[in-house]
Amino acid sequence: MKQAIHAAKAPDGPEAGEPSLTARIRDRYGDLSPMERQLADVILACPGELSGYSATELAGRAGVSKMTVSRLVRRLGYAGFEAARLAARRGGDWGSPLFLLPPGGPTPASAAVADGDPAPLDAHFRRSAEALAATARQTDPAMLARAARALADARRIWVCGARNSAFLAGYARWQFIQVRGEVHQLAATGETMAETLADLEPGDLNPGDLLFLVGIRRRPPAIVRLLRIAGERGIPTILIADSHSALEAPPPPLTFRCETRSLAALDTHVAALAVIHALAAELIPLTGEAGRARIRAIEDLHDRLGEL
Repeated sequence: MKQAIHAAKAPDGPEAGEPSLTARIRDRYGDLSPMERQLADVILACPGELSGYSATELAGRAGVSKMTVSRLVRRLGYAGFEAARLAARRGGDWGSPLFLLPPGGPTPASAAVADGDPAPLDAHFRRSAEALAATARQTDPAMLARAARALADARRIWVCGARNSAFLAGYARWQFIQVRGEVHQLAATGETMAETLADLEPGDLNPGDLLFLVGIRRRPPAIVRLLRIAGERGIPTILIADSHSALEAPPPPLTFRCETRSLAALDTHVAALAVIHALAAELIPLTGEAGRARIRAIEDLHDRLGEL
């Protein structure tokens, strides 16, 4: 059954301190009856499917009674089946690949192409194009221009991201340093965030520091805390986020939402890359002759060092 995906209104990921659906099953598995284990095995095989089933449908799939479904969800600590369904939905909205996996063993698109059917591969590329189009529709050109101006005027830029967002933050830095200096990784290898945050200065009347934060869904708690602290300290922040998970902290005014849902169990990041590239493209003319001089100096050094 096709899993329903909705824009998240619940917090991103499980509630603070609340174990996930799969964690609850694993913790209590040894205490379950044989029929409850049979049902639990079906849920663990593809937990995201639970959000699309009724209690009767799930019982039929597992070969157990509806009463067994009721007993299991209460044993897991849920008030009822609907609460368990919402927990499964949050797992999918949060971006957990386990909750986004389709039932059974999916056939890779490459295997379908080898059999003469290019449709699955075409569908993936179409989904990427749709993600780009959806992100373009919800991106305000005036806000993009303001963000580019903030990037140009900042005394220093600090980029930060974790997990998949780390490579996106790295890509942003590689783009920005082509035309301006003082673009740094917030916490370099062996450093802590606190050691760098202590030196960050808000803009006030003079250009100060700017935080460029990439926080696609499944954000680690440290990224959320960083976003809150930056707001408390008045550090101007540009945030790149996904379009369908709730933020756990008030978003800064310069927040860009990107469509990341894909046909696979893993998110697609083509739209986030496109937004970062658009910001870099807007930044180039704003740096003027200084930016051109920096590009010339970099290219000259490439030649002298024989790097490329």
